[in-house]
Amino acid sequence: MLVVVLALLTLALPLFLYGTFYVARGILRGLRSSAWRETSGVIKLSKLEQYYRGKDLAKEILMLSYHYTVDGEVREGNRVSFHSFAWFFGNLKKLEAKYPQDREVIVYYDPLAPENAVLEKGMARMDIVLLCVLALIDAGILLIWIPPVPVLMLLGSALILFLIFLFRELKQLHAHTI
Repeated sequence: MLVVVLALLTLALPLFLYGTFYVARGILRGLRSSAWRETSGVIKLSKLEQYYRGKDLAKEILMLSYHYTVDGEVREGNRVSFHSFAWFFGNLKKLEAKYPQDREVIVYYDPLAPENAVLEKGMARMDIVLLCVLALIDAGILLIWIPPVPVLMLLGSALILFLIFLFRELKQLHAHTI
């Protein structure tokens, strides 16, 4: 039984590593979006789709799109935010109610790439908690097969790399706000 659990954890490692990368990337993108410009927009579609497997609800997806204008060009977006925690554990019904169809909204867009837009800029503090939990799970799985010193070196290197990117984003954000 223990061998089966260890094998399943090992097979799940790439999924957990990708989740860790996804959340870290979302944190950095969220920080970057804090300096984006704003424009007005309109929600064109806001509909909660439910998919069933038999009688059981398998998953829900919020179908959301909005139009906004940058430099006289009408664009379309569908990203609410870069908040990973909300994506994993959020309440889609609340999000649907917050952004009903035909509502006027503020859209934040990247001035260097106006096709990148969100309705909520910045990062969520809970994403930091989620990142830490995923990193601990990654470390635990790695410790099954690899001695502690290389695992700690790997995680330390990943943390240093993430902090370098984080501080670079914070520095650029600070430069934009001055």
